[in-house]
Amino acid sequence: MDKPLSLLEIDRLYLQGDRNLQQQKFPAAIAIFEQLLEIVDPRSRLYFDVQRSLIKAYQQNQELDKAIALCQSVAKSDIASTALWGQHFLAVLSTDFLIPIDNQQEFADEVVPTPAIKPKTLSEFKQYCKAHLLEELQALEHKRKYTLKTIFASGIFCLIITWCFCWALSMCLSGNISVFFYLLCLLFTLPVWIIFCRGCIYNYKIGFKGNIIEKIVDFIGDQTHSSTMHSESFRATPADTFRDRHSLNYAAHLFLENKRQTILALTRSQILNDELQEPDYLEQEDCVYGTIGNTSIFFAEILAEKRTGGYLDEFARETYSSKSVLFQGLFFEAKFAKNFVSRTFVMPNDLKGKMAPLHSWRGEPIKLEDPEFERLFRVYGDSQLESRYILSTNLMARLVEFNQKARRKVYLSFVDGFLYIAIPYRHNLFEPRLFKSMMSFTPLKEYFQDFQLMIGIVEDLNLNRRIWGQ
Repeated sequence: MDKPLSLLEIDRLYLQGDRNLQQQKFPAAIAIFEQLLEIVDPRSRLYFDVQRSLIKAYQQNQELDKAIALCQSVAKSDIASTALWGQHFLAVLSTDFLIPIDNQQEFADEVVPTPAIKPKTLSEFKQYCKAHLLEELQALEHKRKYTLKTIFASGIFCLIITWCFCWALSMCLSGNISVFFYLLCLLFTLPVWIIFCRGCIYNYKIGFKGNIIEKIVDFIGDQTHSSTMHSESFRATPADTFRDRHSLNYAAHLFLENKRQTILALTRSQILNDELQEPDYLEQEDCVYGTIGNTSIFFAEILAEKRTGGYLDEFARETYSSKSVLFQGLFFEAKFAKNFVSRTFVMPNDLKGKMAPLHSWRGEPIKLEDPEFERLFRVYGDSQLESRYILSTNLMARLVEFNQKARRKVYLSFVDGFLYIAIPYRHNLFEPRLFKSMMSFTPLKEYFQDFQLMIGIVEDLNLNRRIWGQ
């Protein structure tokens, strides 16, 4: 009887299957996902991720019958958002499953406003962290110390083994060991030790970041289990993506087409540059998506780069390449039911920032009546009137408070019914560090403040009748 896989082994296997899918090794991906489908608990969040990945792999491998059959079973799920995704993707697999326009209108009429997310205080968040995250952080701290000891001990072991080998060789050859010969032997054992250390560090880091963010999402979204709490009244049209779900959900990684959506959103936001220029490369992870009230939201930790390259001579014998970071940090997108008539941009009042310089295409400077806000931010837009409506007293006060407490820059744009927020970071969020204790509350506090800012701005805009009443 085969030994059942541990949760860590299942996570590794899923990551390997996802990597095969992205590298277009579809048969290998299918084999892994089919294996996982048999062993993963159907009640777990990972089960739907495996189903979704397997459907994608079937589709890309031209096995449409299998993709449709599995997608139909997903569409019959008891979880509303899972069933909704299955219904939508069936329409992608075959036009036979398109929902008629009459039905779409019927669904639209059934939309029931969802309750707003109750704001949480920092003291409540601290209590939650002590109750739900402290034990996990302590376990990680113990694991960190154990990993350091293992790396140190293995290094000493490599030095001793190399010395023993050199000593045995010198005894056989009846000669003395030179320092140069000993260092030369170390060159052969050093790569093995480095590979071993990388494996130790990988085992130390795997799975931690996703668990932390998912629990924060559960807390802010008032959920006990974000993967199982959904509203039966929420409906969407086939044109919507699976980002449009009730409440808040977490995914460590999304599909390539969703990465393309993020590139388009980042470009459309015009925060980095004008809308004609896209980043050449984008990474995204730890995605949170769902709804706040009736507003669809999505945000993730992203890295956007500009890359250039070419040939140094006309014979194409030598090449060159360069890359520069356009943006690294949290990027947030919210889609409202109505469009803004004009564009509005809110930028930090700091010309030394790494964001692209302001140009005339962002509109004219907007004058506001809050001197503290104008000291911290610059506002540009196409309409003085609508920009002032959007930047209500509550919203400006929220941004000023965030700037004073968090001491981090924040960029906003309001374009075509979308709100975009970008908060730069110089480091990866919640990345476990080997030489630094993980018992600090600071990174948890920063992420909580960022999340609360985004939710608060969305709710301020939803309640702003001066915008939607025009």
